[in-house]
Amino acid sequence: MVLGVGKTLFYRLVDRFQSARSVFRASLSELMEVEGIGRKTAEQIRGFDLEARLEREWVLLDRLQAGVVTLNSPGYPALLRAIYDPPPVLYYQGTEPVGFPLAIAVVGTRTVSNYGKQVTHRLCSQLASRGVTLVSGMARGVDTLVHRAALENGMSTLAVFGCGLDYTYPPENRNLRSSIVQSGCVISEFPVSTRPDRNNFPARNRVISGLSLGTVVIEAGEKSGALITADFALEQGREVFAVPGNINSPNSKGTNNLIRSGAKMVLGVDSILEELPGEIRALLDHATVNPPALPDDLSENEKKLLSVMTASETPIDILIAQSGLSAAEVSATLVELELRNLVRQTDGKKFINNHAEVS
Repeated sequence: MVLGVGKTLFYRLVDRFQSARSVFRASLSELMEVEGIGRKTAEQIRGFDLEARLEREWVLLDRLQAGVVTLNSPGYPALLRAIYDPPPVLYYQGTEPVGFPLAIAVVGTRTVSNYGKQVTHRLCSQLASRGVTLVSGMARGVDTLVHRAALENGMSTLAVFGCGLDYTYPPENRNLRSSIVQSGCVISEFPVSTRPDRNNFPARNRVISGLSLGTVVIEAGEKSGALITADFALEQGREVFAVPGNINSPNSKGTNNLIRSGAKMVLGVDSILEELPGEIRALLDHATVNPPALPDDLSENEKKLLSVMTASETPIDILIAQSGLSAAEVSATLVELELRNLVRQTDGKKFINNHAEVS
């Protein structure tokens, strides 16, 4: 929280003075003996109102019903601790982040195509049904679809923020955040009141990959932030996977280049699972995940439509023909099912049953 102190200086200071609290007790001259600490930063440390700032942070955490773990806490995720620059502190809301060892990161573009939407939902549903915890950044586009797919399949998901927990970014994902917290968690390395800032997101991306056994990239342009996450995964010694895309689509240039550079090409869920260590695969084979049951209060029209819908796209005219309902009845019922998150619409008035078995 001290202006001018990042992760590198943090570790140097703690290594020199043996504890974070001891850093604040050091003299100006002692602080300036540490590599990278000039007078200005040393004065910032000396002038930092430690007790008042800590008290304020705890008040904010209590208001959010959030928790915090430090690098040496037993509740700190082992995979993240193993990277070369783990966050000294993790703030979290929901389940303590140590509870999700079988995690895969899935990231991609904010401007996702219809193809990307289909692949994201299908692949993430398959991973979740096998017991994998999905990790992403809750950004618009692919990230949001990843979290929703996990929740639809009754699985926990982790959302890593590029801001403090006092904010939800993007703001339209407030309801999604609330759902994530019920079974998984939202995580940030930034103090609670840190605003969303573009400079925070590369750091956020290394945490996404650091929490995960591997990173899957679904649709990414040549300068996509998802590629930064993939780079971090490589540096951290983790697996990198990429979904191939249309060679004419700008959204596929990044993923296709990843494959050309050696990333594992994803042709289905087995392309990912077969690259995981044997002991991890054994744990996943024994995992049993039951998708949420359908609501008990479905109308007869809702039941009819769901019975003729699958995990693949079905055009609305086919639904009308197969359900025996009128066009007006089908349209009205689909709106209700969408509002209940039981179906979703893709381009061209086509619909997918979110509860259908994904093969």
